[in-house]
Amino acid sequence: MPAGAAGYIDVGGLTKRYGATAVVDGLSFSVAEGELLTLLGPSGCGKTTTLRCIGGFIAQDSGTIRIAGSDMAGVPPHRRRVGMVFQSYALFPHLSVFENVAFGLRVRKVDEPELSRRVGRALEMVRLAEFATRYPKQLSGGQQQRVALARALVYEPRVLLLDEPLSNLDAKLRVEMRSEIRSLQRALGVTALYVTHDQEEALSISDRVMVMNQGRIEQLSTPWELYNRPATRFSASFVGVANILTAEVLEVRPSEITVLVAGSLRLTFPRIGFPDGREFWLVARPETLCLGRPGDTGSEMLAEGKVAQLTMLGATLRAEVEIAGGGRILLDIVHGGAPPTLSPGERAAVRFDPERIVFIPR
Repeated sequence: MPAGAAGYIDVGGLTKRYGATAVVDGLSFSVAEGELLTLLGPSGCGKTTTLRCIGGFIAQDSGTIRIAGSDMAGVPPHRRRVGMVFQSYALFPHLSVFENVAFGLRVRKVDEPELSRRVGRALEMVRLAEFATRYPKQLSGGQQQRVALARALVYEPRVLLLDEPLSNLDAKLRVEMRSEIRSLQRALGVTALYVTHDQEEALSISDRVMVMNQGRIEQLSTPWELYNRPATRFSASFVGVANILTAEVLEVRPSEITVLVAGSLRLTFPRIGFPDGREFWLVARPETLCLGRPGDTGSEMLAEGKVAQLTMLGATLRAEVEIAGGGRILLDIVHGGAPPTLSPGERAAVRFDPERIVFIPR
């Protein structure tokens, strides 16, 4: 959403400390109504703590949290109309699927007809109506995950919080379930915050992704921008595979700039669009580079080296090329079923696409 625009969820200066450590360090961001924002980062970066503060399960030390324009200071979780899906699912093994979903409503003393209506609707949403009388141990991992999701939706929440909800599932089921969660979130129009450390999951499910590191925001953008235009070295290295090389401006001419890359490569870039400054990180995704033989092309955007390794990755072949000074460049090649034309130990040329290179100030 546009910078400065008020959101359905507005977080300002959120801080949470444990002892001397700021687990969440002055976070400010907004989430639009109906948006799915993913909090992405390594373990210990503060994403789950942020989620629990928004849900009211943890009290922040400072900062503000507003939902639908209302300040949540001192408002307990059950009055925030927030649904929470935990990593462990936290299902009661001695209760049926129906009673697991109904548990919170019974605590709130919802009358039986209304309780039955809401539980039935929630189970229909997650396609588990016929499993209402079963117990958790009789369900697959994916079905248990859907029960946990139904339990969060039964409150008819205005905000849905999901804390690593797919981490206990196998890889294939994770892909299926993230698609189901996204479809359901869109159909209901509920505003959602989703926590994960899985970059592929974040890119595939989100309207926007907030990359966190050490309690702070590294980048908040769309999945496309995050992958193709990383704003920091951390974002570039954490999301996907990237070649991150040192770059220093050597010479500036009217239409071109010569840059020393990785301490040994002299590459020439168009001056138009080149950022200000002298020292950068050059970021190039493996699939944006081309591999050939020395002499195949006279492009000035060429680096020569030796093929160190070839790795089969299904539809792509990853080549690792060693350049002067001991640096290595990774390239992903769509092989189309044809065997590689280069072998480890052979000389090779790497061609850079200037339009798909990102320079991040050092």
